[in-house]
Amino acid sequence: MVNALKTLVKNYGFDEASSAQLKQVADCVSGALETAFDPFEALILSQKDVLAQLDDVAVLAGLRVAQKQHWLNLLSQGLDVQYAASVQTLSQIYFKQLRLSEELVMAGYAQAATHMQTALIERAGIFASKKRLAREAGLLLRAFQLDLGVIIDTHQAAERAVKERAVAELEQAMARMACKDFSKDIQPPEEGAYPEALERVRQAFNTLQSNMRSVIKAIKYATDDLKLTASEVNDGADDLARRTETQAATLERTSRSLSEISGSVQGAADVMQRTDQMMRQTHAQAKTGQDVMVETVGKMREIAESSMQVSQITTVIDDIAFQTNLLALNAGVEAARAGEAGRGFAVVASEVRSLAQKAGEAAKEINELIKQSSEQVESGVELVDQAGVVLEDILVGVEKVANLSADVAQSSGAQSEGLTDIAQGISQLDGVTQQNAAMVEQTAAAVGSMLRDTAQVSEMVRGFALRSADEDMPVEIFASTRAA
Repeated sequence: MVNALKTLVKNYGFDEASSAQLKQVADCVSGALETAFDPFEALILSQKDVLAQLDDVAVLAGLRVAQKQHWLNLLSQGLDVQYAASVQTLSQIYFKQLRLSEELVMAGYAQAATHMQTALIERAGIFASKKRLAREAGLLLRAFQLDLGVIIDTHQAAERAVKERAVAELEQAMARMACKDFSKDIQPPEEGAYPEALERVRQAFNTLQSNMRSVIKAIKYATDDLKLTASEVNDGADDLARRTETQAATLERTSRSLSEISGSVQGAADVMQRTDQMMRQTHAQAKTGQDVMVETVGKMREIAESSMQVSQITTVIDDIAFQTNLLALNAGVEAARAGEAGRGFAVVASEVRSLAQKAGEAAKEINELIKQSSEQVESGVELVDQAGVVLEDILVGVEKVANLSADVAQSSGAQSEGLTDIAQGISQLDGVTQQNAAMVEQTAAAVGSMLRDTAQVSEMVRGFALRSADEDMPVEIFASTRAA
């Protein structure tokens, strides 16, 4: 730093002569150094933010002493090693302890320089050489400007050094990160070279790196879990594809079987419809037969009534024959009484009697035949009545069978329609199953692609170096990855 100060002194126009004159000025204004810091101190105390950060008021008292000694060294001894040390001290107090801004320090120095120039002019008096006074005032002002520049440069150099150390540490850490090494954090100032002034940057970087470790670890766990899940899904997709193909084949066979059954049921429905028509025809014929039977029973009853009338007629004929026989018998008796004269009449009476007997016998035979015929007619009527009852029962049965046949025909038609709907549904289901099979194949292909991508991500994550303390990832991080 001393060499840099020598160069700076030369740039500000200080040589041995001017340095000797500056020492004379110092002897002249040394008394004013006691109060030169007063306006600077007042300016510092007017800053509320500075006072709020000031932990100890004694710092200002120490600054007053150090500042006076520093200015005395500047004016009387020049820019030597002792001056360089005091510059470091003042820079530390200004910018580290009091945290003053450069603008505030420059303003304080301007007021202090003005105070010293005023003291120089007052000490010289009205009889002093104006040329000499101007030269001495210029030397004094240049000295304060030089001192201010050195202090500011020292502060800025220290700030640059701090930033350079911080940048160097950050560069090393980022280089490790670029090499996938997240195992080391930037050490704190008490353990490493990182400056305390930028501690928040270090903490933020370490937090970022810790979060990156957590993210990488979470990705590692997630990819491993995803790989396992994808493998299971892939196995399930393959099994589902096989079962879907089997189901599709089964549905296809079922569809064909249902089509055949539907055709058979449709044929049965057609047969039942024809059977229903035949049963209705049979029912109509049975109804006609019943009507004929009823008419036949009526005719038989009329025949029975006619037989009864004939029987009555034969009874009358039998009575007439009996009366005729009596008359013939009386006529024979009378003819016998008449003797020879009644012999011819007796013969006639005998013939009439013979005819009457034959007519009576014939009437009895006819009556007997009519009786037998009546009995047979009665028996026939009973049989016809029984046949009518049986035919009526048959008619009722045929009607029931016809109704059942109609119901069966209707049910067969409904079954045929239902089977047709089922066949169509199964056909649609077969189409959907085929689509599902295609989707399952696409899913299997997508899962296979996901497995490959997961393997690539897992391979990438496996290359990162993490701290051993991070091997057991926090539960909440792993849970969040699983939930995602």
